[in-house]
Amino acid sequence: MIKPWIENCSRKEVQVGEHFDAGENSMLIQIVDPATFFPIPKYRFKEIHQFEFLDAEDSDVAEYGEEPLISVQQAETIVQLLQHALAAHMNIIVHCHAGICRSGAVAEIGVMMGFRDTEKFRSPNLRVKHKMMKILGLTHDPEEAHNWREDYRHHLTKSNM
Repeated sequence: MIKPWIENCSRKEVQVGEHFDAGENSMLIQIVDPATFFPIPKYRFKEIHQFEFLDAEDSDVAEYGEEPLISVQQAETIVQLLQHALAAHMNIIVHCHAGICRSGAVAEIGVMMGFRDTEKFRSPNLRVKHKMMKILGLTHDPEEAHNWREDYRHHLTKSNM
């Protein structure tokens, strides 16, 4: 069976349908700034999940506080959704405002977990990426993280024994 893929997009691309055809067995993960409306996607998805948090890094906590940034609970939920979608062979479209940072972090983690990469440009938000990696039991220490994908596969093998 062909592995499902994950693609990061902008909110506009979701509204006008400028992304890969995800098919019937698909998931849309929407990420917007707090108190911002969620765009209506042009195409149908089997599942739609919505999150509100800023595109801010750890260094922005002093300016914004913790509340509007990604929480551990949100990161856990997103990881669970990726695991569910991978097990159900669902393609994923994930969007944020520009389709580069927050959605890029989710897409990058998805690729580490085993989704096919659509190879769309991304510059992952490191706070989002590191929170998700921590939930998966992976490190974001460059000295220790020589191969995240292999570390994750080893983690899965150990937890399935």
